[in-house]
Amino acid sequence: MVGVALCKLLEEKKVKTITPSRYQLNIGNFDQVMKYSDLSITHIIHLSAETDHEYCDLNPSNCYYINTIGTENMVLLAKKIDVPIVHLSAGSIFDGEKRRPYIKTDEPNPINHYNRSKYLAEILVRDYKKHYILRAGWMFGGGPSVDKKFVNKIMNKILNGEKNIKVCDDCIGSPTYTNDLASCIFSIIENRIQYGTYHSVNRNEGVSRYEFAQEIIKNIRRKVKIIPCSIDDLKDEFPCKRTNYEVLKSDFEYNMRDWRKALKEYVHEFYRR
Repeated sequence: MVGVALCKLLEEKKVKTITPSRYQLNIGNFDQVMKYSDLSITHIIHLSAETDHEYCDLNPSNCYYINTIGTENMVLLAKKIDVPIVHLSAGSIFDGEKRRPYIKTDEPNPINHYNRSKYLAEILVRDYKKHYILRAGWMFGGGPSVDKKFVNKIMNKILNGEKNIKVCDDCIGSPTYTNDLASCIFSIIENRIQYGTYHSVNRNEGVSRYEFAQEIIKNIRRKVKIIPCSIDDLKDEFPCKRTNYEVLKSDFEYNMRDWRKALKEYVHEFYRR
């Protein structure tokens, strides 16, 4: 999702990119990754990941193979050709016990395989000096053909004729628009900011899934009722244990707008008819 937004932005900026698809490059394969050391590369923007929590919980070996070992291979490539690497991580690496926005110096405590694989990846990335770790939140962007997350899942239910949709009100996080995150990544590289870990989410004070869904309905103007419930009521749909509080305090207030404005732009572009 982020890759689509970033490639579009870089094309507009007339920046040459090398963008292998998942079928062209298996990042878990060290030899395949190292073949790219012969090319003229100035930055590595590492966005590949297995993000399906349920799949990761049922297939932990593949989860760590892609998210952790794959990341290690990308770091080794960056070291070999001596270029900066941008690594995308997640706010869900925290356990949610804090109940106030997490800052970048807070200690992660992942509670499932996906989150643990991402945190271990962070540790590997930090071992290399020239790194940027960007922790993002609940992603949306790219439209129906690209968006595999919350907004598109809600829209699919609506388009399938559902009039009453249960959404949990006890999971709270930080929505992140892929277009805004792509702009943030470009700004980081262009301005050569200090290496390190940063939180990159749209401005928010903590948003529940229920509030998120209500805002979607408000923007598409459909007669659909959002029914609040507990995440435990949705075990059939989301059996994997999740962090129920993953609010991040953004380190990029200057170019990450309010999440409602970003969502309105996104929904009006792709979903409102």
